[in-house]
Parts: sequence; C-alpha cells; structure tokens
Amino acid sequence: MTLKRNDRRNMIEPLGFDEFLEMTTCFHEWQAGICEATEYDGNLGDPTFSMFYSIAFFFEVPSFVLKVTEMTCFLVWDDEMKKLDEKALADVSLKMTACESEVDLQHPLLNPALIYLNDCTCNTIRCILQPYSTEPFFPPVSPSRLKSINISLKLIADICVLDVWDEFENLLNPSNFLSSELKKLLESSVGRYAETLRKMEFHELCRQIQTLWMTLSNESQPYYIFFHQFDINYIGAAMIKLDEELAVTIRSSLQLQLSQINLRNPTDLENFTKTTMRLFVTLRNLLNMVETFHLPECQLFHFEEWFQDISVFWTYSWREVTQQMVERTITLDEDGDSVKYGARRPLPAGLYSFLCIQKGISDDMSRLEFTLPHHLVICSASVVNIMCQNIHTYARKLFSEAMRPHIEKSSRLVRATNGIEQAMCFVEEGYRRFAQFQRLEEFVDAEDLSAVRTTSTRLLKSTRETCESQISILLSHFVTLKIDIVTRIAKNLCADGKESNKGLKSYMREVTSSERIESILECCYGLVDDVRCLLLPNCFKLSTQHFAASLETQIRKNIRQRQPAEYYSNIYIALKYIYEFLEIDDRKDIELLSDLHLNSFSTKDLILSYYDSLCEKIDRTRFGNAPHVDVHISYVKMEEDDMISIQIKLVKMSPIEWIDVLSDRVDYFVRLELFPKILFPSNKFDSPTTNPMPQSTRPQWKQLFEIHVPLECFFLRGACLAISVFDHERFIDRLVGRGFISLHSVPQASEEKPTQRLQVPLLPNDYSDQNNVFYQLLKNRAGRDAVAKEFIETRTRRHQRIRALQHYIRRNRNRVGHMLLG
Repeated sequence: MTLKRNDRRNMIEPLGFDEFLEMTTCFHEWQAGICEATEYDGNLGDPTFSMFYSIAFFFEVPSFVLKVTEMTCFLVWDDEMKKLDEKALADVSLKMTACESEVDLQHPLLNPALIYLNDCTCNTIRCILQPYSTEPFFPPVSPSRLKSINISLKLIADICVLDVWDEFENLLNPSNFLSSELKKLLESSVGRYAETLRKMEFHELCRQIQTLWMTLSNESQPYYIFFHQFDINYIGAAMIKLDEELAVTIRSSLQLQLSQINLRNPTDLENFTKTTMRLFVTLRNLLNMVETFHLPECQLFHFEEWFQDISVFWTYSWREVTQQMVERTITLDEDGDSVKYGARRPLPAGLYSFLCIQKGISDDMSRLEFTLPHHLVICSASVVNIMCQNIHTYARKLFSEAMRPHIEKSSRLVRATNGIEQAMCFVEEGYRRFAQFQRLEEFVDAEDLSAVRTTSTRLLKSTRETCESQISILLSHFVTLKIDIVTRIAKNLCADGKESNKGLKSYMREVTSSERIESILECCYGLVDDVRCLLLPNCFKLSTQHFAASLETQIRKNIRQRQPAEYYSNIYIALKYIYEFLEIDDRKDIELLSDLHLNSFSTKDLILSYYDSLCEKIDRTRFGNAPHVDVHISYVKMEEDDMISIQIKLVKMSPIEWIDVLSDRVDYFVRLELFPKILFPSNKFDSPTTNPMPQSTRPQWKQLFEIHVPLECFFLRGACLAISVFDHERFIDRLVGRGFISLHSVPQASEEKPTQRLQVPLLPNDYSDQNNVFYQLLKNRAGRDAVAKEFIETRTRRHQRIRALQHYIRRNRNRVGHMLLG
C-alpha cells in the first residue's frame, strides 16, 4: 500500500503580515491572560506553542520573521493588562539574532516585518530617551551618568546591529534614527551650555572655558566611546554646535572689556592681560584638540582674529612686569658666585634672575603659538624691544651700584662689567629663538619679515653701543685703580738705560737694554693676565684700549725730549710688544706709537723718508696743466764696480705760467742732481747741466746724459733724481721748477724698449714742504745733529733766496715795467 500526499496549501489565500501580526499578538495576550505570574515572560504554553508554530509552519513563515513579529509585539506591549518581563525581550533578541543567517531575503513577509520593526524600534527609542532630554551630555561630567542610558539602549542596539538591515538599503534603519536622536540630545545639551556662557561675566567666562578644555581633556573619553558606537563624533558634533555661540560670546566679551579697561591703571592692565592671555592659550589648546577630529571649517579656527586689538596690551604688560622684576634683582652688595653660574670670571649675583626673566618672556610667547601674521609681527618686534629695554635697565642698575664709593670697588666694577656684557650676549645669541623667528619665517610674508629683522638688528646694535659705552666708563675707572702699576711701567720704560746702572755694585754687571725691556714686559704681562682672568673677552678687549690710553698718557708725561734715536727705538719696541699683548689691532692709529717710530729713525733714514714721501706725493697728486719736462730714461747694470748707469735724454719742456713776464730775458737750462746729498755728495757725483736756451719759452734741448749710481744706492727708497729748471740771471741763477724721479722706479733698458718716455711734472719754486712730518723731525733734531742741521740750513737758505727774489719783484714791479717799456 502506498500513501500519497497532496499539498493543497496553494488553494488557501496567503497569510499577510498584518494578519500574522494580529494572530501573534492574540496568542501572546491570551497566554499572558492565563499566566498566574505577575509578569509575562514571553513563553507560550505547550498547546499554544504547538498551535502557533503549526500555523506558522503551514504558511511557511520563516523563523526570523516569526521572531521579528514577536519582537514588535513586545515592543508595543500594553503593561496595563500585564507587565512584560524584560527577559522576554532579551530572549527574543537572542533567538532573532541566532536565526538571522537562515532568513530568505525574498520572502514576502520579511520586508513588511522589518518596516514595522523599524517603526516600533523608533517609537521605543523615543520613549527610552525621553527621560534623558535634560541630561547634561556636554561638557562631560562623569562616566557613571552614561551607565543607565547604555543599559536602556542595549536591546535597541541589538536590533540596530542586525545584518539584515544592510541587505535592504532602501528601508529606514533604526540605527540612523537612534544616532539622530542621540545627536539631538547632545546638541540640545550644548545649546543649554552655550546659553549659560552667554550670561556669564568676562572673568567667569574665561574660567568656564578653561574648565571646558580640562573636562574635555580628562573626562571626554567615555563619552566619546559611548557616542562613537552610534556613529557620532562626540567632540566634533558638540564643537560644531558650540562654535558660533562660542565665537559670538567671546568676541563680544573681549570688545566690552577692551572698551571698559582703564589703561592708566597698571593693576587693571596686568589683570586684563593675564586673563586674556590665559583665555588665548586655552582656546589654542581647545583648537589643537578639535583639529585631531578633522572637523570642517569653523570660527574657532580663526580665534586669533578675536584678539587682534588685544595682543599689543600683552606686550605692554610684559614690559612693565619685567621692568619691575629687573629693578628688584639682587644688588652688587651681595657677592657674585661664579661657580653657581658655571663661569670662571666673577659675575653679579642677580644675573641669573635677569636671564630667567628674559627666558620667561620667550616662554610666554612660545606658549601662545601665534599663526596670525599680525600677532607675530607685533609680538616678535616687541619682545626684542623689551629685552633691549631690560638690558638698559639692568645696565643702569649695575652701573649706578658699581660707581658708588665702596671698599671693594674694583670687584664691583668687574662684576658689573661682566654682568652687562653677559646679559647683552645672552640676548644677542638667542633673540631669534626668543622672538619666534622660525614661526615668523613660516607665517609672515617677506616684507614684514624683513622689517622685523631690520628693526631687531637696529635695536640690538643701539643697545650694544649703549652698553659698551657704560662698560667703557666702568673700565676706565677700573684702570684708574691700577694707575700705580701703569705709572711704574711707564717710568721704567722712559728711564735712560744709564740710570739703571748707576746703583750697581762693583761686582754687578750692567743691565742691557734688552734685559731691561724684558723686565718691563714681564711686569706688564702679569698685569694683563690678571685682567684677562677677571673680564669676559669683549670686556677685556675694551679694557686694553683704556690701559693703552693710560700707559700712553704716563709715557708722554715721563718721556724725555731730544734723546738719541736708540732711546726712542727701545721705547717703541717695548710699546709695540705691549700693544700686541693687549690685542690692539689698529696700532697705526695710535699717535704715540707713530711718534716713537719716527723718532727712532736715524737722521739718514729721515732724510731718505723725506725724499721718498715727496716723490710719492708727486705721484699721487694731479697737477692738472702744470708744466712738465719730457725725458727718455732707462738704466743698465754695469758689469764692473757694481754700478748702475742711468741714461736720460732731455727732450723738451712745456711753457711755464708762473714765470715773471717783467723779466728782460728767459734763458732756460736744466741741471740733473742726485738726492739726498748725504748719499750723493756733490764732490763725488757730478750734476750735468744743459746749455741755456736763450729767449725761448718752449726750449728743446735733445741732449743725452749718463749718470753712474752705486748699486746699493740705486734701489734704496728715498734716492731720487731731481730735474731742476733754472733761468740764467746776471747775478744768480733763478730756480724755476723742479721735478723728482725715484731711482727705484726707473725702468731697465731692453732690446725691445731701450728707453721709456716720461713726463716729469715741474713743481713751482715756492712749492712748500714745511708741513712734511719728516722735515719737522729733522728740524727738531737740527739742534743736536750736524747732518740734520746742514739739511735744514740748506733748505732754509734756498727758500729764503726764493722769497727774497719774489719780494723784490713785487716791490719793484712798476719801476721794472717802466724800464722795459723804456
């Protein structure tokens, strides 16, 4: 026998979701009605269960749809009939999640079931969140407040995370609704918080912003995690909502405070700057935290613009506060502890405090982290200016304390000098770091950056000059305290070597000049080493100038006049060594050293230097249209007797303007002479002369001469050849003009160019050399030196003859004119 089964279910009309929902509701309400417990646990009895599931099986209702339908019944359960046990929802949620993977996505009941589940879930969400509508979600207070709402939303969260929602993108998702409702709660809390900020006074507002940042930093993590599970950026959503209100509130409060502040009251100004600066730093920290969440553009990103009119007051406060702190630094009455500062040289005890004050200004500016060019330009330039003003104040303080009479004035002068220099070096070396130049280069345009750099450089240069002026005065007084040692060195230096040997016993040998100089230098070296150990390098360099000036003054007081050249030479050598040890570079600018150097010349060297300087002066001077003599000149070295042969050909001469037109004749001739006569005496060296050219204003001689000069004299600087033009007179030949050629500048003859043409300018016969320094030295030495006396007398006689002739012509001009016109 075969049993045949016929499936006739298609003959029955399919069961709709509303009918299935109504049936499910009836089964659970009937079961709850017959249940003896106070709460319905959601479990059907055996007969009811069999009937319910048989019907579901008959109409092929999937288990997932069945559990979804039961969940919707429980979500809208009426507790007035009988209260529903919370375990019923939890059990259905677990079973629904367990059978989710077996669901047929094409089943006709699935879509309406999910739609109704979404509606029920959203309604449940409203009911759950209603008690929390006034909950302060912002700013975060304590994570314990999130515990109850987290428990209440657990079932809803399980429904929201069902994977089946992802399969139906067109269906409304309860998770989106939950996120929007939670976001509304958060924004509502932020709005209430913003309303409280709007009602606060300025100082209370600043404290509240500080509290906000601290709570967000310390307490926001649990809130962030809670809202993040519902796809809500806690910090981002809250700050976007708060942004506009926060900007308006802070900006209006700042403007109000700015209009009410009393700028003449230092206390009010200081409180205002402290409060606003703290608010600025808090907003900076708040922005740094917000930026990590990559929020869209908001007004908080431009909070620096809110302080655009306020940052200048911060610089005023920095200046006033630091000035007062600098004035209260430790005085010089307390000894400086060099070990404390890690320095070998003594420093003032208050220097460390001064440096910390300057570092404090830098730390304040660094903490602000400016990015707005306006703030950077103002504050960077102001910081450099404030530091320079603080240096001025500190330098004046040390200067006044060091200059007061005191038993340890020397130590006070040294510590004050080192303190001023160290303070200046500290600022010069670190001003770019202190004034945030790196941020300037990053955010400021090239023009403003250049202006700040130029201003800073000028301020530092001016401050350096002022400080060095004060240091120089302090060092001058310090050197004055050492005047006894300086005077003793100067007296020993200026003493005659013979005086040192007068007190010698018979068994003692005489002290040589080199030994005496070495003894003086050792004394000087000891003094300089002591000073070098006391002062900072730049201060020591300045002090050497004062020691040199003091030593020069004492030498001028004790130096002897009209002494032999060796006397001045010894002083010059010793003084030169002293200046080198004092590290004085510009020794050429020291007048005493130059005078000693010139006085140490022998008479012969002075005469040579005189002629050498005369030739150099002629070469450097442009005489314009001055008359000149054209010559061809060269030299050859003779094979015997170590002699040089100078060959010179006189060609012609240009007209001379200063010739007296009243003269009855003009008979020019040229004489060649070697100078100086101390090298080329007239009895050993001839002076070849041309023939006179009668009545010629443009004479042309075209005569060749040869002059022999010793080799050792030819290349000696100062040896020269004089080309003298004379006018032949009846009683005495009148010198018309004279030109000079340095022998060492005469070119050597060669096959390609046997001679070289030169135009030698003729100097007027009254060309004065009275102001020549070598001439003056020779004149001073003429009283005790025969060679110098002869040189001066020769020159004097020549000038007297020239002046007498000119004087005669001027006095007898009319008479001589009538005689010529006859």
